[in-house]
Amino acid sequence: AKTTGQAGRQDVGALYVRTGDDEGALGEDFLVLRTRRRILQQSYVGGIYTGRATRGQTALDTRHTIGLDARLATRSFLGTRNLEASGYMLYATNPAQTGQNMSFGGFLSYPNDIWEAGAGFNVIEKQFDPAIGFTPRRGQRQAFPFIYYMPRPFKHRTIRRYGWGVSTDLITDMTNQWVTREIDLRLGRIEFHTGDNIEVNVTPTYERLQDPFRISSTITLPAGRDYSFTRYRVQLNTANQRIVAIRPRAEWGGFLSGTRRELSFDVGIRPRPGVTINLTNEWNRVSLAEGAFSTRLHRVVADTQFSPFMYLVNNVQYDSVSRGLGWQSRFRWIVTPGNDVFVVYTQNWVDDQFDPNQRFRTLDRRGATKVVYTKRF
Repeated sequence: AKTTGQAGRQDVGALYVRTGDDEGALGEDFLVLRTRRRILQQSYVGGIYTGRATRGQTALDTRHTIGLDARLATRSFLGTRNLEASGYMLYATNPAQTGQNMSFGGFLSYPNDIWEAGAGFNVIEKQFDPAIGFTPRRGQRQAFPFIYYMPRPFKHRTIRRYGWGVSTDLITDMTNQWVTREIDLRLGRIEFHTGDNIEVNVTPTYERLQDPFRISSTITLPAGRDYSFTRYRVQLNTANQRIVAIRPRAEWGGFLSGTRRELSFDVGIRPRPGVTINLTNEWNRVSLAEGAFSTRLHRVVADTQFSPFMYLVNNVQYDSVSRGLGWQSRFRWIVTPGNDVFVVYTQNWVDDQFDPNQRFRTLDRRGATKVVYTKRF
């Protein structure tokens, strides 16, 4: 059950989900409550609560998370400039009572024409476990400052603007020892009036592995090793409104204990209104001191819109690591706005390389139907 809406200057939302027992997994109850009060013209303060409990609340301790967040923004900084500041704080219960179970962070942004800059940070303590949702990495401190300079040439016939700048991803553990240090230098970017753009980047990187990293089926990099390397990237994007839009990218240079070459090529095709086909191909060749391997990824997404209220999406993907081929077909019918019917079919195959008689053996198939009814009051 889900409720969303507005009450005066408050935005409110509530979500409740109950799951049943399934092959040893216990049935659970999930609850999410969210509120946000709009203040001034572009700002807000908000809060969130999540709870997760097994049926009867006896098998596992009930886990709670509470949080506060705020955003202050203005369009009149220094007269006509945009400025935004935001922050959050989260507390999650820890059944072991060992502490270190908070996450907090902040962000300051100056999103303006010609100059765009910002800086943010977040801290995720070692025992922070919100129980609902995803935590990228525990026991980390992260900072991510960036700055870009994007001038516009005066009345140029083809070029809309140029771009130079740098963005960073700086991560340490809780003792301030480096884990990741990535500096993405934008050496140049050109945006055209047609919507096309081309960009060149260089990325010096430092990485320290806190845990063993199984990078392929035959190669596991040991914990505690650190690596410094530099990568180079060139990418081109043509405007999405074209009948055929292409997005080629080439990336090469160092990678951990060796090198990695990556080539990707995306194609978007719009043969007629309501029909979109996206093709994605990615190839990697990794050569490390511990060994070498290659990976391939192929994806086709076909989106067919029969009317503004009815569409069908088919997604087919294959990758050479899992040797898996997956297909999902999703049909949506908007009976009336807010009232929908979904029909989804999914099937997965595996390419059994050891048995030529079992090529692309079916792993699973599943059908699902969802009906959404919305009551406005």
